[in-house]
Amino acid sequence: MTSDVTAKVNGPGPSAAVRCSPGDRLRSWGGLLLAALPSAAVLTVLLYGLGLAMGFATIGVIAIAWLVVCVLVGLGCFLGAGRGWSAALLGVRAPSQAERPVLQADWGRVARRAGISAESYSLWIRVAERQFALPNRMIAVTPDSLAMPGPELEAVLAQKLGHRTQGRTSLLQFVLWLYNLPLTWLESVFMSGPAAVGSWITARLAPPAARVFGIGWDAISRVLVACPVIAASTVIVGLPAALALRLAPEVAAYLLVPIVRRIEFRADRAAVDLGYSSQLIVALRDRPTDPESAALYRLSVSAWAPRVSVAERIRHLRDRLDELARIGRVPGPPLPGGGVPGGGGAPG
Repeated sequence: MTSDVTAKVNGPGPSAAVRCSPGDRLRSWGGLLLAALPSAAVLTVLLYGLGLAMGFATIGVIAIAWLVVCVLVGLGCFLGAGRGWSAALLGVRAPSQAERPVLQADWGRVARRAGISAESYSLWIRVAERQFALPNRMIAVTPDSLAMPGPELEAVLAQKLGHRTQGRTSLLQFVLWLYNLPLTWLESVFMSGPAAVGSWITARLAPPAARVFGIGWDAISRVLVACPVIAASTVIVGLPAALALRLAPEVAAYLLVPIVRRIEFRADRAAVDLGYSSQLIVALRDRPTDPESAALYRLSVSAWAPRVSVAERIRHLRDRLDELARIGRVPGPPLPGGGVPGGGGAPG
């Protein structure tokens, strides 16, 4: 059953939808460490070698100095969240005078459903594709989301609130993103050339041949792009260790995929539990965007970053509705006077 549920509410209140569970924390921390640490190990070895080449007596001084810089920038950015320079670095801006009333009104309705204080969160507009985790008390939507009708915008806000249940890893995620940035940026630059050539060739092939060629070309390109890092690491730690170091982020990227999927499904589930199932489905179909959980991929030097498809997310939304129906729960809060919401519609 994925139609409207009209049974009486039975179970935890709506605030449970946005409460961080031990499983949420485990996924959040596990995904963060799996995404970032293998690539950080590669960069640390390279920075260690750079320090040796420059004649520094202190072991790992460049890596330590770079980590300190990243921590200071991260702390300054998060503590100063809302100021011009930190907002720009986080890839967000404050809503305009025209946008603010609409955003605040819709957010207020979501907050009431979730049983939280609307004023304890700040609202922002994403203006860059940086998509890493924001401070826990920041909720950001894209300009496209603002163009949605009110119920769909509320659903998007509820889903973003669901991401705030994943534990307090956002600062560390930002610091590790900064730390790994020299390596991830360099390999992405190296990869851009082969990727452009591959796209040009596949566009001129028949679909079956294009798929086969694309898989082979992507694999060859990744190997070629990894060669400079492997060669540099070999000078420092030897070939076997260099190969293991560069292979570790690729293995970790495959292990990360189910965690990223579960994080996104958990955020979608929060929106369903708050009564926004049908509205979120419409929003996903009309204006699909990159899942917020995909930010974990940006911490890794690996180019393997499969996204959760809209079809999969909608299927899990409906599965959650079926689960709520089986246990006799209504998505969303009880209405004043003892009534129940019909079908998870947005209030107002």
